[in-house]
Amino acid sequence: MSQAFLAAIFDMDGLLFDTESIARWAWKQAVESHGYNFGDDLYHKFVGRDLSWREKIFKKIYGDSFPFESVTAQRIKIGDEREIQAGLPIKAGVLDLLQQLSDLEVVIALATGTSRTRTIRRLIDAGIYQYFTTIVTSADVAAGKPAPDIFLEVSHRINIMPPQCVVFEDSCVGVEAAFKAGMRTIMVPDIEQPSPEIKSFAYRVLPSLVQASELLEVIYQQ
Repeated sequence: MSQAFLAAIFDMDGLLFDTESIARWAWKQAVESHGYNFGDDLYHKFVGRDLSWREKIFKKIYGDSFPFESVTAQRIKIGDEREIQAGLPIKAGVLDLLQQLSDLEVVIALATGTSRTRTIRRLIDAGIYQYFTTIVTSADVAAGKPAPDIFLEVSHRINIMPPQCVVFEDSCVGVEAAFKAGMRTIMVPDIEQPSPEIKSFAYRVLPSLVQASELLEVIYQQ
């Protein structure tokens, strides 16, 4: 294995799992049941962001009286019920990529805006929890993506310097955060496409994690 890159850090929602369709449905149901409108344009402002950012967006649009805590609780409840009942699809290439990285003795970590409890449940249900050395959520850092805090915290916990970390991300704010952290980033877009600026932050932009597997020899076996 190359001495240059020693760790792989993954986002979760939209990258490892096809969560966005369920999340968008749950937000829409919860917001509209409280008497407010919720469209795709609003949801796109959420992608890759933590709850504090989402609260700011809602209150900027609907005012300080917007019942964010109530809406969020309902969104999580109905989203989790649907997810558990229907199952959460794992993205193409995930299993092979994680196994390849493990075989290469690369340290694997997770950086996600989702709560720790829900994150661990998803990873266990998918049979991939054992691959991850550490899990850092937005609750563990002062600022969410696009701030670099979450990736820098992972780097600190695994004791590997940022330039030795490769990040796998689907969101534009995630790519920006990893770039600010000084890490090499592979982007696999989900529901939003990267702007020219975001593309410039990424080492590669790929259609799926299947293609990411093909880069391992280049990245980790130089």
